[in-house]
Amino acid sequence: MNALIVAAAYVWTEIVVPGATVVQAFGLNDKGQTAVTTTDGTSGIYQNGTFTPLPAPPPGYQVAAIGINNSGVITGSATTTTNPNEPGFVLVGSVYTFFSRPGFDTTLPRHIANSGLITGESYGSPTIPASTGFIYDPATNTFTDATPPGSTATITQGMNKFGRITGDGVEPGIGRYGFVWQQESVTKGNRELLPFLDRIKIDVITTTRGINDSGVVVGRITDATGRTFGFVGSAARGYQRLVAPGGAMSGNSTFCQGINNFAQVVCSVTDSAINPLGSFIGTPSDE
Repeated sequence: MNALIVAAAYVWTEIVVPGATVVQAFGLNDKGQTAVTTTDGTSGIYQNGTFTPLPAPPPGYQVAAIGINNSGVITGSATTTTNPNEPGFVLVGSVYTFFSRPGFDTTLPRHIANSGLITGESYGSPTIPASTGFIYDPATNTFTDATPPGSTATITQGMNKFGRITGDGVEPGIGRYGFVWQQESVTKGNRELLPFLDRIKIDVITTTRGINDSGVVVGRITDATGRTFGFVGSAARGYQRLVAPGGAMSGNSTFCQGINNFAQVVCSVTDSAINPLGSFIGTPSDE
């Protein structure tokens, strides 16, 4: 089991959308943009105190932003009044393109990398009862499975410039664990980075969500009492607990969903009934 190290200080800035409470915040990019959804169902992009709702989708669709890359391309989930299957979408400017993984009822994107590749989970298959991870290439409209061997349920979320992905799986005898997975060899200068799958188990439940180009990951852990906290770090540097404002109060939890190349993180806080209490961008202190 991976151990937690002494926590470094973070400066937290609340994500505020006037007239609404932020339910979730995902996909912090290097420009400080993050995809948010509020209690009134509005979804869009927050940056430096300004919230911009998504463009209106085609008639019959409802959409929620979940990821945004440095080029401003957005991905997220969609529902429709005419199709029982729930697709994902890619938004470039004001143009939506919808996509679904063949054989599954629901395709849920969770991140879009700067390469344009999208990671996520698919579920609702008649033959595969649990969720499976995927990588989707919008340029070729192709899916690659991203389910760790032996996992009975998988969510895939982060991806960095080397193609390393993060997420979580469930295995008998291990429970829910986080992972960092490089599926193919990568050449970096004169070095070759060989494929590997690193399972991360910090506490009773560990879920890994985002990864930056330095290999630092962010996610959440749940301890034996049922309390949930964020975490950040790497196998080389160690992992530390993250508690966003309000997350230390009894019964409250911190969920962290993204990290950028400046090591900033985006986390949300809920009460014991999973009611949203606020979402925050955390910046490592100079100290």
